[in-house]
Amino acid sequence: MQKKRITLAGGVAILCLSGCHLPPDNTAPARKYGAASEVAVTRHAQYQLWEQGTYSAALPSRQPGGSLQAHSGRVSFDWEGDALELLSELARLRGQQFSYSGVRLPLPVSLHVRDMTFADALRLTEAQTAWRAVLSQSAGRLHLSYMPTEKK
Repeated sequence: MQKKRITLAGGVAILCLSGCHLPPDNTAPARKYGAASEVAVTRHAQYQLWEQGTYSAALPSRQPGGSLQAHSGRVSFDWEGDALELLSELARLRGQQFSYSGVRLPLPVSLHVRDMTFADALRLTEAQTAWRAVLSQSAGRLHLSYMPTEKK
């Protein structure tokens, strides 16, 4: 009788403890390379959206009743997208030719401009793009020079 109780108690204990071990939850993705890979995946997705123009907002426009005859002309726009496209449109509004040189890479900018001078809008754009490109102006021309990529 003693053996039956031990066997029965052991069987119940095994059944109870086997319910404590559950298979791992597969809803969370495995972090094979950590947070850095997640950032890289997100950045890649953003670049693809920028190239498709998904982040591009309304193009810059002149203030009513005025034209951009000088750098003091006022503009208003919201822009989240590639700086090259924005600078091309700003040059067109100003009546300048736009050109670029170097390897064209995504150059994301985020600007929300309200009644700002053309010159100040260019300065804001330049502040966000200086890490990868140089903006220069000459008579009737706006030029964006992409910095050469480092070869490893």
